[in-house]
Amino acid sequence: MAKAADIPIGPVLAMLLAAILLCGCAAGHTALSKDETYIGSKAAALQSNLRKLGKDTDPAEARQVAETAVTYSLRLAEDYRVAPPALWHNLLIQIGFRDRGLCYHWTEDLMKRLQALNLQSYQLHWGVAYRGSDLREHNSVVITGVNQSFDEGLVLDPWRNSGDLYWARVGQDSYPWKPLPRDEW
Repeated sequence: MAKAADIPIGPVLAMLLAAILLCGCAAGHTALSKDETYIGSKAAALQSNLRKLGKDTDPAEARQVAETAVTYSLRLAEDYRVAPPALWHNLLIQIGFRDRGLCYHWTEDLMKRLQALNLQSYQLHWGVAYRGSDLREHNSVVITGVNQSFDEGLVLDPWRNSGDLYWARVGQDSYPWKPLPRDEW
């Protein structure tokens, strides 16, 4: 049996590099292949969930937030040249093949886009889980009704499914979300 020291490193690195390049190209932009029917039904489902955040939420704002969050997440996937799954794309960023697409990039960009809507019946929050952990920290937008607690909000996470927006109630998600203080955004 060959020892690790006996295996020539050059060909192994060359094969690894080829695999990274080929997989990055072959796996890219799957979220963008969603058709208008899928996008419309996804936005309608999110709109329904947003309306459930409180009786004082504006139906027109719920529709605007839902359509913006779903379509802008797909646009970000294109802008970032996403190569799913999300952890693979993170690796591509770490080794220099991509510039953006870490969870905090998605959060930052989606947050700016949603803030531009000047919402009156919703509040935006920056959610963070496992803060300070190099390998586990995760960031996402959290939206609540006005004066509603963070824990009652919805996580809007475009990173998790590489641009195909995921959402869940804060308390029902698999991540232990906490609000990031506004002065740290």
